[in-house]
Amino acid sequence: MKRVVIEGGISRDHLVTAPLGAIFDQPGGPGLYASIAAAATGRALSGGDPTTLAVELWANLPMADLDIRAELERRGVDLSHCVDEQALPNLWILNSAEGRRIVNTAVQGGYELNESDTFTERTNPSVDSAAINRSATILRSSPRQALTDSIDETQVLVDPDQREVAARGWEYFAALATSTTVFTPSRLQLSQLGPDVIAVANELRHRTGVSVVARLDAEGSLVLPAQGGQWRVWAQDVEVVDTTGAGDTHAGALAAALAYPSLTIRSDVPRLVQATIVATCVVAHNLKGLGMTSLAPNFSLTRHALDAIFLEGN
Repeated sequence: MKRVVIEGGISRDHLVTAPLGAIFDQPGGPGLYASIAAAATGRALSGGDPTTLAVELWANLPMADLDIRAELERRGVDLSHCVDEQALPNLWILNSAEGRRIVNTAVQGGYELNESDTFTERTNPSVDSAAINRSATILRSSPRQALTDSIDETQVLVDPDQREVAARGWEYFAALATSTTVFTPSRLQLSQLGPDVIAVANELRHRTGVSVVARLDAEGSLVLPAQGGQWRVWAQDVEVVDTTGAGDTHAGALAAALAYPSLTIRSDVPRLVQATIVATCVVAHNLKGLGMTSLAPNFSLTRHALDAIFLEGN
C-alpha cells in the first residue's frame, strides 16, 4: 500500500464570505483540507479501493475534538500520528472580492483593532525517519526547515510558509531544496519575491533544481518539472462559492495523485503534469461549497471531468 503523509495544522474557523454570509465553528486548517483531499483523491483514482493508498495526518489534534476526529476517520484518514498537546486555534477567515484576511478570534492585548495580530504558535509533529524510510509521499505545510534525513526515493512536496518567505526570501527556498522534490507556492507567496509571478516561478526552479507547481488562482497552475518544460493546467467556468482551503486541497490531491502507483491520465505529458490535472479537477469540485462540504467521501473523478481540464505547454 502506498502512503501519503500530511504534515499540517488543524484549526476551528468562522468562515465569512461576502455576500453569502457566514458559517461558524467549522473544522479547518491546512492539515484538514489536505488530508481530506488526499483521501478522496486516492479513493477516486482507485475506484473506491481503500487498500491502494493510505493517508496519515501528522498534526496537533486534541482528543477532545471528537467531531473533527470522527470526520477525518470517516473519510479514511489515519490519525495515529496526531498529538494532543494544545487547544486548536480559533480563526476568523474573511473572504470578499477585495481579498482574504485570517484573524485570530482572541484579541491581542485587549484591543479589538490590532494590525499586529499574530497567531499563537502551535506545535505539530514533524515527519521523521520512520515516515521517510517507508517511501511515503510527504506533503509539508509551512515548514520552517528542511528534513534532516536523506529523502532518496521519497517524494516531498512543500507548501511554503508565507511568513518565512517574507522574512528570508530566496534563502528560505534554498534551505528547503535539499529535502524537497516539488514546491507548490501560491500566487501570493511568489509575489513576495517579485512582481512577475511567472518569472519568479521559473527562477525558483532554476535556483533550486526542484520541480514547481505554482498555484495561480483563476489562471490555474503553472507546472515546471525539474527536468524542463512548462505547462499550464486550468479549469474553465468553475462555480466558485468559497475558496477557503482551495490551495491546501490542491496540494493534498496533488500528493495523492503523485503517490498513486498507476496514474495514466495523459500519456503524452510528464507524471507531474498528470497529477496536476487531477488536483485541478478536485479543486474545481471543492470550490462549489463552503469549507470542506463539497468534497464528500464518495467523490468521484470521472473521465468527463478530467477531460474538461485544459492543458497547454510542452
